[in-house]
Amino acid sequence: MTRESDQNPFLQGNFAPWRMEGHAPDLEVEGALPRELNGTFYRNGPNPAYEPPGRYHWFDGDGMIHAITLRDGRASYRNRWVASTGLGDERRAGRATFDGLLDMKPTEMPRFKNTANTNIVWHAGKLLALMEASLPTALVPCSLETLGEWDFGGRLGTAMTAHPKIDPETGEMLFFGYSPFPPYLTYHVADRAGTLVRSEPIDIAWPSMIHDFAVTRDHVVFILCPIVFSFENAKERGGVFSWEPERGTRLGVMPRSGGSADVRWFETEAAYVFHPLNAYDEDGRIVLDVARYGRLDFMSPQSARTPEWEGDTMARLHRWTIDLAGGGVRSTPLDDISCEFPRTDARRVGLRHRYGYAAVEPSRTSGMPGWSAVRRYDLERGTFDTRSFGAGHGVGEPLFVPRHAASAEDDGWVIVLDYDAARNTSDFHVLDARDIAGEPVATVRLPHRVPYGFHGNWVPA
Repeated sequence: MTRESDQNPFLQGNFAPWRMEGHAPDLEVEGALPRELNGTFYRNGPNPAYEPPGRYHWFDGDGMIHAITLRDGRASYRNRWVASTGLGDERRAGRATFDGLLDMKPTEMPRFKNTANTNIVWHAGKLLALMEASLPTALVPCSLETLGEWDFGGRLGTAMTAHPKIDPETGEMLFFGYSPFPPYLTYHVADRAGTLVRSEPIDIAWPSMIHDFAVTRDHVVFILCPIVFSFENAKERGGVFSWEPERGTRLGVMPRSGGSADVRWFETEAAYVFHPLNAYDEDGRIVLDVARYGRLDFMSPQSARTPEWEGDTMARLHRWTIDLAGGGVRSTPLDDISCEFPRTDARRVGLRHRYGYAAVEPSRTSGMPGWSAVRRYDLERGTFDTRSFGAGHGVGEPLFVPRHAASAEDDGWVIVLDYDAARNTSDFHVLDARDIAGEPVATVRLPHRVPYGFHGNWVPA
């Protein structure tokens, strides 16, 4: 019998799972790690512990955390699965027992495994592994041991997005949960101490896969794209997601102190956004920079195994300017090259940003998604600099780390994981943020390859 891993490219090459946990206490370093870089880079991603029982989507795999700790110029590494209840059940069975995203049955309530495979954040003394269909999962920072699902002391009654926003001024964590069943969208706020202080159902026009959102100092921006949970004709279509571009895209703007009745919806062209870079208020407008797809094919069973990563199915950096007084949206391309995983300085979340970073330049191997370079955008000047790692390399999400808490927006480093196919291993690079195209300040040689994954964050010591 043909196994899914024999035919699905998201289970091959550096998408293939790494099924060993380990700890390497003292890693080889080329160059010199800056002494100011003391802390841990946590990176999350899908890593199936067992052969999938059916059709596999890249979003299905069990969460595995990779932690690179830098201290006094030295580096160590640890990786560990998120030990979810579902993974525990499968370990006892000795095989995968949960259906994947592409095999969701439209006639019954989906049976999700909380893989906690998408992001990992630190807030109010808790390290949380996230996936958008479930509660967050709390981990022990040093050992990566799984503590269990966290529901904010019984206060959280929905799933939690994998992309909460931590306000750099108030310390609040702003997030939401979405569902294919009412209520379709619920907004939440946890205060600086980690107490959930607000939950607000938000009325939306259709149930959608809302992966991420944006905040400003004064507003919350919900991004309602025309990827619709549709159980009608799901059997014939092969899945529960329906791409319906005739709906367009709607940007819902809510005052931070407001509720569902205060949301104003602004219409723009049909598109999909997995990841905004940032948003801010400016003279009666909201500036929202995003990685924008012209259409989303990646959620259909027909393209999930062999995505056509070209044309409108690639994301490009784009700016939506929402005119709060006039009611319109101005749509402005910022780059013509494919990009993903856009980030800005965490100290600028919700505030005016000048710089942004993204993984760019998709590789063309078998039409699979892949990025071989990191680009630094100067959005004030409209320029960019690019550090290319070359053919046969694949980079992940780049993160900016400031030199110190009060340093300038571009004074620090960009850290990024890079897979080298020729050596079949991964490296951790530290780039000078002011000279991103130059040679790395330091490169940490990891003990093995790190499979392509999703998101991570830097937690200072």
